[in-house]
Amino acid sequence: MKIIRWLNDHLEEYVLSGLLVVIASVMMLQVIMRYVFNNSLSWAEEASRYAFIWSALISIGYSIKERNILRVDTLIEALPRPIRNLMTNLGNLTVVAFFGYLSISAVPAVQRVMRSSQTSPALKVHMGWIYLAAILGFFLATFRAVQRLRADFKDSSGKAEL
Repeated sequence: MKIIRWLNDHLEEYVLSGLLVVIASVMMLQVIMRYVFNNSLSWAEEASRYAFIWSALISIGYSIKERNILRVDTLIEALPRPIRNLMTNLGNLTVVAFFGYLSISAVPAVQRVMRSSQTSPALKVHMGWIYLAAILGFFLATFRAVQRLRADFKDSSGKAEL
């Protein structure tokens, strides 16, 4: 149970931190190679690009978890509390539906890429591993949105948040 709780609390933080370290290290290595040794690496920009793609998709779930997802709530804050709670829950439900739809829709696209023999030009990594970020990122966003919906619903119904 401790492992599940730790993953729930810190998974995205560690994954995103690791990806940021990869991006920064690889790009610094590329700068050093290019300007100090006058020789650039063929794979560095591609590796950074793929790490960036993974970090962008993983960060969606983290943004939802931390309540940093972009939303305009000026109108909602002006409403009476019962209507505000209803609008918040409807907004959360919309986010769950949106990312749930993206999760399901990403599966066939990733399956097509997995069945192909396409590899990345410089790293020679199967492109399915890169596209897998869409499924995992959207699934994580859906999971975090469900958690947020549940917490906000409990809050609006007067029960304490877990």
